[in-house]
Amino acid sequence: MNEREIVALIREMAGGPHPGVEVQIGDDAAVFRFPTPDVLLTVDSLYEGVHFDMDTYELSDVGWKTAAAGISDIAAMGGEPLCALLSLAFERPPSSAEVLALVGGFREVSILNGCELVGGDVCRSPGGLALTVTVAGKPPDHGPVRRSGAREGDLVGVTGCAGDSAAGLFILQRGDDGARERFPGLVEAHLRPKPRVLAGTILGEHGVSAMEDVSDGIAPDICHICSESGLGCEIQADLIPLSDELKELAEEASVDPMTWALSGGEDYELLFTAPPGRLERILDSLGKLDIPASRIGVMRPAGEGCRAVDAEGETIELKGLGYEHFA
Repeated sequence: MNEREIVALIREMAGGPHPGVEVQIGDDAAVFRFPTPDVLLTVDSLYEGVHFDMDTYELSDVGWKTAAAGISDIAAMGGEPLCALLSLAFERPPSSAEVLALVGGFREVSILNGCELVGGDVCRSPGGLALTVTVAGKPPDHGPVRRSGAREGDLVGVTGCAGDSAAGLFILQRGDDGARERFPGLVEAHLRPKPRVLAGTILGEHGVSAMEDVSDGIAPDICHICSESGLGCEIQADLIPLSDELKELAEEASVDPMTWALSGGEDYELLFTAPPGRLERILDSLGKLDIPASRIGVMRPAGEGCRAVDAEGETIELKGLGYEHFA
């Protein structure tokens, strides 16, 4: 397909009309009617050979993960995702089936989260498939939840389970079809993470003091909150929620599950802080909606650093752990 044919196909896939979309795909720019004067904006890029490998991913998985990454950033501020722009760069002209799979995966997760694809760009890439997504959203009425709002003594919580995506990547990189069949939840957690939009809304409404999505790993992401809030933290490693599949795989592969839990990224769970008297109410509200969440630590003075303590009382320094592009 050529560029015009790709755009025409994506426009056909997008359909319409959609609430808020006044000018759809096909013009130089989209026109979207936002319900509030303030708008949340985020951008994420995924590159073949860095974020994904076509030996282990389907094109629909790549599209899904691209949308999930952007939508998760909006969720991490307690916001509501509304619309997205998608830039696609192909190393060679794609077939219509390839475009349908790639954009279909993107729209699958975006539609689930009420985030309409309204425009973007198509071009040639000199080295592999590349995608960039920009997501715009509505902030909560009380304002966005930032990383900088934590206070000393606040408790640290996290939704879902930690490390499943990293464990899924471990299976994919080994090329073990048997493990892939036995641990489908881990593989799905890596290929098709689910943004916690509803959880983000509830956490924001309950007045969490700081929040971030787990994109790089619990260790670096809690360190981000600590740095922005001018604090330290103590994470209790034995309280970090681990799935049964992850624990079984870790034992089978002789891997410390804390490696995946602390350093494994792309879980897209929500890491948050809240005053002690508020956290139990938050966990209860999430539980009533079948959204698992756990208390895992406490915010400390900056001088105490960012650390985790295991069941034997051994200290794990969190700074320097996790994924970093230029490490």
